[in-house]
Amino acid sequence: MVLIGFALLAVALHGRDSMVTAHPYERGLRVGSSLEQAQRARQLGLRAQLSWHAGLLTLQLQPAVGDRLLHLRLRHPLRRSGDLDLVLQRTAPGVYQATAVLDPVVYAAQLQGADWSLSGRWREDAPTTLWPGIGDAGGDAPQDD
Repeated sequence: MVLIGFALLAVALHGRDSMVTAHPYERGLRVGSSLEQAQRARQLGLRAQLSWHAGLLTLQLQPAVGDRLLHLRLRHPLRRSGDLDLVLQRTAPGVYQATAVLDPVVYAAQLQGADWSLSGRWREDAPTTLWPGIGDAGGDAPQDD
């Protein structure tokens, strides 16, 4: 019993609490910036259809914008090592692509352009629409199944 107590104490002292951030002010600034980017996407009337087939991730952005590259972050629901940061390259007006190896899970997706962002939940076997917002599809946006 004493040995278990010391083991738990060691884990508590040396383990890092992922809920605690070293710089809460900087985190707050990032959230504020994300809100501004979501608002900009809303003003532009943006939405994106995300799909994946045979290792090729395709994003169709409507309406088309001038960005040559977009950044897509896919957060794995079970492990941080499964998170993906992808750079999508424009292949046609409003069409962006990248190669990716994906797990069969529901990812939290965050798409960023130069001054806007879209987000939603996405699984590789079902095309999904990303909408302006933070985290999940935001506001009054319809939800994809």
